Amino acid sequence: MKTTRSHSEGAVKTQLLKIGLEVFPVYGDEKLGWSVDAGDLYPQMPPWFRYRSIDELFFALVNLNISPEGQA
Repeated sequence: MKTTRSHSEGAVKTQLLKIGLEVFPVYGDEKLGWSVDAGDLYPQMPPWFRYRSIDELFFALVNLNISPEGQA
């Protein structure tokens, strides 16, 4: 599912990723990078606040989901 979310800085593409029983909104695209926080995609935010690919972000979310709390 893809949607577009409007912000004062412009539109941010949104997708939903389901990992286990949880659904996470993720923001971005291949050009801007990916994040779980739409604010990380604003031009004034450093690029290291973003994942380079959706696969990289998916991997991080899977690790957070399967690791014991506080150990990801």
